[in-house]
Amino acid sequence: MKKKQFSFLLMLVIVACCAKAQTAGYHYKAAINPVIESGLYNIVFTPAITAHIKTDYSDLRVVNNAGKWVPHLLRNGNERATETVLCVLPVVNKISKANFTQLIIKSDSSYISNIVLKLKNTDAERFCAVTGSDDARNWFTINDSILIKPINTANENTAGFTIFFPRNNYRYYKLNISNKGKAPFNITGIYTAATLVSNSSSLQPSLENPAAAIFQQDSGRYSFVRVTQTAAYHVNEIQLKISGAKYFYRKVDFYIPSSSNHSFKNHGQLLQSFIISNNSTLQYKLPIINATVFYLIINNEDNLPLKIEAVKTLSSTHTAIAYLENENKYNLLLGNSSALAPLYDLQQLHIAADTTIPPVSIGNIIPISQPLINVQKPTNKWMIWLAIATAGLALSYFTYKLVKDMNKEKK
Repeated sequence: MKKKQFSFLLMLVIVACCAKAQTAGYHYKAAINPVIESGLYNIVFTPAITAHIKTDYSDLRVVNNAGKWVPHLLRNGNERATETVLCVLPVVNKISKANFTQLIIKSDSSYISNIVLKLKNTDAERFCAVTGSDDARNWFTINDSILIKPINTANENTAGFTIFFPRNNYRYYKLNISNKGKAPFNITGIYTAATLVSNSSSLQPSLENPAAAIFQQDSGRYSFVRVTQTAAYHVNEIQLKISGAKYFYRKVDFYIPSSSNHSFKNHGQLLQSFIISNNSTLQYKLPIINATVFYLIINNEDNLPLKIEAVKTLSSTHTAIAYLENENKYNLLLGNSSALAPLYDLQQLHIAADTTIPPVSIGNIIPISQPLINVQKPTNKWMIWLAIATAGLALSYFTYKLVKDMNKEKK
């Protein structure tokens, strides 16, 4: 009985240590509001969340009450749902001899970049040449050496092989397959694969961050603009509001600070350059950053300076899909600079981008409390050491009793 008690106690200690290891190093958390039904849910990364995670989202975790990680799948709101379809390419002429098989197929004159062959299962290999023509008389080379090596399917008696080539819009394509005196392939169909993309209505709009503060200084032929965000929100798009001239066309350099002592003279590293003009949308895409401060340097040449009235910062909508149970409670863990992206089975399930998944709301983000050592009250330190010593004595006692009982059983 005592042996079982010791094993149970040891198991509790191990489980607590493992749960602590999975949650250690994170500085912020937010409660996920309970769900009514178990299922997949979308966790939208609001600016409040992006201000506390890395730009690759590798330090975001969904955890249950026990502190164990719950698998999640990252999703970019700008992804479009796609579908691959096969379009039939009719054969207008076919010649099959011992030395070669020649197929002339007709396209609808639209651009294609592949030809898909459907063949009866085979282990044979052949080389193929592809040419194109607009009149079926004058032929021009596209690829003169393609190895056709079909991969057999276990559940069907046909295999597919795709011939890739540079994008073309010839009206006719000729396939010359070298047989070298051997039996030809049994080709049952010829197609081209096309990718259909959903309309833009499925895209989610970018998230606008809280308003940023602007300070502008004009000096000589340049205008220096410092933009300060209230937190390190993710930014991959900016929108400008400009006044001061009806017609303008000027180059702007976007800098992010490389040290803490940045200034207009020490503005850091160039991230990107772009042109602002009166006939443009004044919206610009950027590589994603999470800098609290960045600089815009406008080259005015010999023109009067422009006035930057406002700078909006935005980020693409990202979500995390996770399976949540209605009997359980969950939290988001955020802010771990040493965290690596997890590998979950959920990432291999290829959930369609247009799958309707309900959102789940998130509570306020709060700091994770850390043990504080007050220098003015050393008794706190002694209490910590006392707790550690007590736990050690308890484990030693149970170990001693277990060994003693085992020795009695042997005698």
